[in-house]
Amino acid sequence: MKNPDVDISEDLLEALKGVSVPTATQYLFGHGFANVYPIGVYPMALQEGQVMVGRARTLRFIPKREDLVKAQYSSVTDRPHRDAIEEIEKNEILVIDAYGNLGAGVVGDMFTRRVQNRGGTGIVADGVVRDLSDIQKVGLPLYCRGSHGAGINRELMSVGRDEPIQIGGVPVLPGDVILGDADGLVMIPPTELEALVEHCVAHDLREEFTREKLAEGYPLHRAYPPDEELMKEYEVWKQNR
Repeated sequence: MKNPDVDISEDLLEALKGVSVPTATQYLFGHGFANVYPIGVYPMALQEGQVMVGRARTLRFIPKREDLVKAQYSSVTDRPHRDAIEEIEKNEILVIDAYGNLGAGVVGDMFTRRVQNRGGTGIVADGVVRDLSDIQKVGLPLYCRGSHGAGINRELMSVGRDEPIQIGGVPVLPGDVILGDADGLVMIPPTELEALVEHCVAHDLREEFTREKLAEGYPLHRAYPPDEELMKEYEVWKQNR
């Protein structure tokens, strides 16, 4: 199972930064995608106003089995989690399925720094991380379930990469587009991205106008959505932006 081969430009990814997660989620719901917002995976390292956008590079963990993890750790190579990090490319997000495990951190600040150095734009983990206070100094967006003082080999072993996974109950395929802001995450099928950006940028701009009108004292039945008179005012407002 894989995504269709869709060419996504850097300009389109940049434009996606102008869309809010709630708006994108509602758009996808209205177009037949009801399960795109991961539950329980929160922004743990996100600077004020920062938005995370990129394409998914996936990694999967399972509970460790002692004999197999011992063999895996006999070398610094041949570990899927290290390989995944070393293969991150520009505008990609490392997306880690640790099945919600809370007993071992799947990345620390060193792995985070390497993802950033490789050109990655963020990390998403259905699990926890180590060194959260240091990760927060790196400047790379991070979404996860929390933190733990111990590393991977306390409870986990990496077994797969570049394959379909899940994050917070949402399916994620390699190449999916991910948008993250302070409201959470939304997973966007690549085939939906262009139409989503076109619709949602206009929607969020109109909502900015609506907030101004509400602040001026306009009632909901006139401002949300704008009535015919306010829509005329909105068109002028938009041109002056």
